[in-house]
Amino acid sequence: MVQKTETKKAKQILHDVIFELQNVSESMQWFLSYDRLSELLEIRKEECLRKVYQFKAAKPQMTLSGGFHEVDGDLLIDFLAWILALDEVAEEFLKAGIFFSERPLYELRESYKTLIQKTIANHKLDQELILLLTAATIDFDDAVDSYLMDKFEIDFFVRRSIHQFLEKFDIHPEFGAEEFLYEYLKSLIPTKILNFRDITREFRDRTYYELYGRFREAKKKKKKKLVQTVSAEVKDLLAFFDLEPGANITDVKKKFKELLKKYHPDINKKGEEMTKRIILKYNRLVELIGT
Repeated sequence: MVQKTETKKAKQILHDVIFELQNVSESMQWFLSYDRLSELLEIRKEECLRKVYQFKAAKPQMTLSGGFHEVDGDLLIDFLAWILALDEVAEEFLKAGIFFSERPLYELRESYKTLIQKTIANHKLDQELILLLTAATIDFDDAVDSYLMDKFEIDFFVRRSIHQFLEKFDIHPEFGAEEFLYEYLKSLIPTKILNFRDITREFRDRTYYELYGRFREAKKKKKKKLVQTVSAEVKDLLAFFDLEPGANITDVKKKFKELLKKYHPDINKKGEEMTKRIILKYNRLVELIGT
């Protein structure tokens, strides 16, 4: 009976924390100070800080900055799961629409890819148009790009996959989740993570065969030139984060969090645009140097 009462109390505290974050959240950006967290946990500030330091001992990547930001969402989830002895913290954060860990974001990316593939798989090919485009552009992939852009709206796939994602997890969209996910997907579309040509590879191969009656040969990659281009881009991105060539992913993540905390709209009212730039450049850099 005592355990049930404690669990019920813990769930109520979790609900209160989530409600607090929903109230202060703006486009999935929020901050929960240690002082406010202690009030929600119904413990003294000193006790809350002691637990935070104890938690940090097991999380060396954690930086103490007076509280938890949205970029520390995974840490806050782990902290609450530890303090409250609850397993469903991440799930409740997801449903509340205030933080998405990598697992659901991966599902969103896969849903986006699948939606595109299923839609174009059922599409009746306009052979005349694509032949005209091929003749005009010379490069077959460029022609297919133009063809698909003419027939479909990328924004439709983005919006539709987000809508399905929100429905699947029963997520509250009113706290900025929909806008956040939209910006998230749009930022990945120009990258290798959601490369449009890779997603539509099967359609391209099938179209080529229908037009010319043979399988197309794979293009030879100019490896040396590609490496030079990527290296130059990595260097520029590292410079943006004030890092030297050779910095590892841990260094990048640390700088990323520092910059976000500096330009977070809750702290810097003029920092919204800079925050978007930071996130876009971080996503690109992580893609290039690995996780």
